[in-house]
Amino acid sequence: MADLAQTPPRSLSRAIPLGAVPVWSGIALLLFLALPLIRTGRRFLPLDYMLHPLSLGAGLHWAPAVAAFAVIALYLRPAPRPAQARRRADMAAVILSLGFVGLWAALFSAGTPFGWGAMGASLALCIAAGSALSESNRVRGDAFTGAGILLTLLFVTLFITYPLVMVIRSAVWIEGVLTLDQFRATFSSSLFLFVDNRFTEVNEARMVAYWATAGGAVALAWGLWSSRAAALWRRAWMVPLWVGAGLIAGWAVGIMIWGRGALPSTLLVAVIVAPAATMLGFALALLGQRTNSRAVRGILGVASVLPFITPPFVIGFSMIFLLGRRGLLSHDILGISPFANPLYGAPGVILAQVLGLAPVAYLIIRGSLNSLNPALEEAAQTLGASRWRVFKDVTWPLVRPGIAASLLLASIESIADFGTPLVLGGDRNFLATEVFLALTGRYSQSEASVYGVVLLFLVVLVFIASRWMLGVKGFATVTGKPASGAFLALPRSLEWILLSLAGLWFAFILSLYGVIVYGSVVELWGINNTLTFRHYIEFWNTGWPVVWYTMKLSVASAIPAMMVGGLIAYLVTRHRFWGRSYLEFGSLLSFATPGTVMGLAYILAFNDGTLLMTSTSAIIVLALVFRNMPVAIRASMSGLAQIDRSLEEASATLKAGSGTTLVRVLSPLLLYPLLAGLIFAFVSAMTAVSQVIFLVSAGNNLATVMLLARVERGQLGVAAAMATVLIVMLLALIVLLLVASRYLDARNRGKGLSI
Repeated sequence: MADLAQTPPRSLSRAIPLGAVPVWSGIALLLFLALPLIRTGRRFLPLDYMLHPLSLGAGLHWAPAVAAFAVIALYLRPAPRPAQARRRADMAAVILSLGFVGLWAALFSAGTPFGWGAMGASLALCIAAGSALSESNRVRGDAFTGAGILLTLLFVTLFITYPLVMVIRSAVWIEGVLTLDQFRATFSSSLFLFVDNRFTEVNEARMVAYWATAGGAVALAWGLWSSRAAALWRRAWMVPLWVGAGLIAGWAVGIMIWGRGALPSTLLVAVIVAPAATMLGFALALLGQRTNSRAVRGILGVASVLPFITPPFVIGFSMIFLLGRRGLLSHDILGISPFANPLYGAPGVILAQVLGLAPVAYLIIRGSLNSLNPALEEAAQTLGASRWRVFKDVTWPLVRPGIAASLLLASIESIADFGTPLVLGGDRNFLATEVFLALTGRYSQSEASVYGVVLLFLVVLVFIASRWMLGVKGFATVTGKPASGAFLALPRSLEWILLSLAGLWFAFILSLYGVIVYGSVVELWGINNTLTFRHYIEFWNTGWPVVWYTMKLSVASAIPAMMVGGLIAYLVTRHRFWGRSYLEFGSLLSFATPGTVMGLAYILAFNDGTLLMTSTSAIIVLALVFRNMPVAIRASMSGLAQIDRSLEEASATLKAGSGTTLVRVLSPLLLYPLLAGLIFAFVSAMTAVSQVIFLVSAGNNLATVMLLARVERGQLGVAAAMATVLIVMLLALIVLLLVASRYLDARNRGKGLSI
């Protein structure tokens, strides 16, 4: 009797196990039938159940239900042999794909906005199709892996690739005609490029021609010298190439110096800001690594955090208090006339961007310096090399990747900067601001798209230049063997020079943040310096609700950015599948794309038709998620590179799926990378301007957009109060998150989960 009691009934022993494919097909069917399929307006809520499929009649929109029924029926048959199971999974993937395509074909043909039912059913169909691809061995991995690959590919295509394609389409497809007329009109506009100003005494066009000729002559001399040095008859064909490159380079320099308009202004600022910020960051990083002063290292560490918790234009805004027409230093101390103040224009933008980007360069280059092996410098010095020779032949070549990364990031950030030129640009035009003004001021989507395409082209050129700078040389110094020795100390004179430079830089940064606080507690800067808390009271009444709303949206975007970024990093580093390179490149593309271009792209892609989402909080959250996700991807990829695959193999041996392994094994070991992605995504969302300036609406305003609007309207006291609150609040939140991370890491170490 005991044996009979332990033996399962015959009917139960033959029960068919319920797999992921039919389960998710059933979920897709339930969501399709239970939720409204479409919307009548922009808002997702309230749910209108008169718009669910049963009320819409027959049509192609029933394709998901038919596909789900077919797949469920397909899996109700007795379990076949492995070969038949793979064919069944292939058939299920095809059926589910047809259901997905049929649904969206019906929605696009009708032009009605999608609803909760369409979105939920589509996601469930994708998960079921990914599970089927895994079951058929089209994807090497379990159902979680197949579903994750399909979903991330869908997200990257829909929210990154498709919007950027719409920008390019809007620039060349005008009123149903493929044309380049808008490019010609924009390029010939004085807002884009203006060289020959007939109201000045100087002939700017002739000066540009002189610069081009000089560039060609220098290149010709260099080409002839290099060809003679390496046998003229072998390399003479390179001389015309050198001359052509010299003409173009000379023309570009001449345009930047003598031209006006958005293109020369943007190039001039970027060409100066990128090397200046990089060299300043390199000097600070060298001092921070080689100095013996803990105080200096602590000050540099604190100062390097400030740009990340500060809205991009706040440094420019504070420079108005300090160096503006009624500035504390420029007017009250130096007595510079308001009409002769040089701050507004290219000089002010350059100074603000250098101060804002130098800490970023410091962090990047400090990482490269810390990864060097001190034994290399010791060996060079033992062989009799001087300190300068060691720096030139050992340290500098090995730190080139950090220099190139800093130049790349500083160039992109300078080109894409929107807030600083808007505040300090003066009579200068810039590409990033012209995207905004063309759309909101001149109401021309095609013109804004042309400026966006130009910005994308410049970013691509910067990428190519950074790769050329690195070349094909190897820079590896970490071999897995323990490094010995200490870094060479700086010469005393050089250390004093760097200390003086760091002191001036930190004093200026401290002054800029100090005047923001002081400007928030005086009646009217430069006119009435009576102390008051009126600006904070006004901020609390009008600005705090917007700040609180911004915090909620930032949290809502930071968590998905961390989770999706971690998932993409896991899929890219641990699996091989079709579309892997596209997934990696496409997911990182949004970070390299200027924010104004991504904001314009979302307007063009989601402003009407089936994908209508503008004027909702959903589009703001999505824009922030896919804008900030790449940092979580890169951080997680770096963390995964340090984790031995044997841990995942052991988890698989214990019959754990990929999802369980990712959550219970890898996630605790990726605590710091994931937390870094979460902090960056939250802080970036709180301080975002350029990517959301097009997406805010009457009920969906954000703190930084309101802050920028107050600066533009001249309400500097309230703006200073708002900026002070944002900076203090973000700094406090970062400290709390870091303390929480140390506590969690201590718990993981106690459980033996730390790497």
